[in-house]
Amino acid sequence: MTRNKAKSLLINSVRRVKISLFYLESGLIDEARKEIQKSWREVISALLILNLYSIVEDNKDREIIHYSVPRSKIFSISKSLEDRGYKDLVKISSMYFSSLQELPKSEIKVLISALADEEIMHIKEWFSEIWDEKLDEMLNEVKIRR
Repeated sequence: MTRNKAKSLLINSVRRVKISLFYLESGLIDEARKEIQKSWREVISALLILNLYSIVEDNKDREIIHYSVPRSKIFSISKSLEDRGYKDLVKISSMYFSSLQELPKSEIKVLISALADEEIMHIKEWFSEIWDEKLDEMLNEVKIRR
């Protein structure tokens, strides 16, 4: 069940990246920012679920209905996951936090684009244990938009 929830979050995340890029191309910067922020929180949540519940054997069959990493914990969770071998999470989380700030739209646009690129670049590696053909197709659709 934990893998299913992580995979569901991952699918939503890839969709949000695609939507964010569409909004960005359409000049809807605020909407693009919201989608890419939600996408990053879903990525971190999925990684946390995979790692947290894989540690405790008793919880492998436990159903997770909803989980979202709180903003206040993004850096500490990113660092913990990075210590477990996931590359660049702290760096990308700092981009996420920068996108929360009040900045000129031109700067937000750069941040959104960079955050999307980083997610696209690393996501398959981070989720190799649950990656499948459907996710590959979705990721390729996003890459085509770039």
